[in-house]
Amino acid sequence: MNNIFNINRFWRLFIKHTAEHYRAYLMSAAVLGGVMLLGGAFIIYMIPGPLDAGFQSVLFVSLMLIAGSLFTSTIFADMGDKRKAVPTLTLPASQFEKFLVGWIYSFPIFLIFFTSIFYVVLLGLIGMKHWPHHRTEVLSVFQGRVYIMIVVYSVLHAITLYGAILFDKLHFIKTAFSFFVSYAVLILLNTFFLRAIIGGRDIMAAVPYGFLNFQEHNRYYSIDVTYQPTNWVLYIFMGLAILFWAIAYLKLKEKQV
Repeated sequence: MNNIFNINRFWRLFIKHTAEHYRAYLMSAAVLGGVMLLGGAFIIYMIPGPLDAGFQSVLFVSLMLIAGSLFTSTIFADMGDKRKAVPTLTLPASQFEKFLVGWIYSFPIFLIFFTSIFYVVLLGLIGMKHWPHHRTEVLSVFQGRVYIMIVVYSVLHAITLYGAILFDKLHFIKTAFSFFVSYAVLILLNTFFLRAIIGGRDIMAAVPYGFLNFQEHNRYYSIDVTYQPTNWVLYIFMGLAILFWAIAYLKLKEKQV
């Protein structure tokens, strides 16, 4: 077990990683806050009404997915640099501990920092502009179905983490290209499959676990899953995220010197 995980060795590795990268991480956080502030100020002065919780959630999820993917794609950037790859791979720590450090920084730590920055900027922007007789509702990540956001981010994070280890250069671009091509092929196959099981009706492009839209006798039909099966879809997505995390770890093990 000590060859896979040792708490003291892991803690020293975590401190070493933090000491070597904290300046870059803090600078990235500052850039993220600046982008949120400038973009948010533009939006809040362009729209006629206040930012409701629904619009805030759209901004939160969109920025989280984009910023999280960009950050995750750089977490193992040293593996693609020959001058840094050998010292990184030959550190006196297991590959699981190295993977765990990258996972912790790009998943829980990123989510904590991102959420904190988002709320600081959001509250600041709301305070900059007032609407008479209106109390602006602030998005709460502890209410509603926010856990769906975390599940979606988990899947995207796992795929991006795998791409960060798989590709030596241009991690984000190559991972994004592979993801969108694979997703387009999946939609195409899913459309042909659904068309076959409903009798060859002409249906629109069918996103997996999405709506099934088709026309018959000049009438338009749209079929969706109920709330209970939706929970099973989330379980499948979490299983997919765990699978890609495991694949990413095994890929990292292949890079041992």
